[in-house]
Amino acid sequence: MVAPKFFVVARVVGRDGALPLWKERLVHLCNASATETLGDSYYWGQDLDGEPDTLWGLEGYTHPAGFFLGHVSTDIFKREMALVDSDRLLRNEQGLASRDYNLHHYDWAGGWLKRADDPDYASKSLNGALQSFGILKEVRDEKMLTLWVRTPEEFDALKSSKKFQDLMSVAKAKSDKTEIHLSRAFNGHLDLNSSTIR
Repeated sequence: MVAPKFFVVARVVGRDGALPLWKERLVHLCNASATETLGDSYYWGQDLDGEPDTLWGLEGYTHPAGFFLGHVSTDIFKREMALVDSDRLLRNEQGLASRDYNLHHYDWAGGWLKRADDPDYASKSLNGALQSFGILKEVRDEKMLTLWVRTPEEFDALKSSKKFQDLMSVAKAKSDKTEIHLSRAFNGHLDLNSSTIR
């Protein structure tokens, strides 16, 4: 039996002015993630919902052990998290147990993270096309589903398209609550351990 890939969507609330230091920390964490045996995706962006020092991340692993045992046990992770704490980069409280780390854990349910003609996280070569369309099923909340979309166009253009409006109409009809969150990517990699769509 093959298990689905395991993902974490992270919202990390940073203190005012912390973004440049977060970017430094994530250079090393992204590089380390790309070499981990069970690592698959490690993709980070800046919040566009009005909290410019808050981060949104997508971490993907071929097995949950990659997150719970692999990534967090590396020397690089421990070093960078110590620097996060010493620089007081979180808004309310420091440490891995901080409420400023808002994590949701998912199984991969369908879609794609990267296209064959999409060379890197910041590619602008796919004008008008969806670069990612990942469907993630929350592990601990039977009613929670996340649609993770990546596009080179501005969100307003995507939001006004008929296909997106139809999709949101279906989602709202089947949901008690829907939320949309935006971020702009600044570092990361996607889908290292599977085929891309063509």
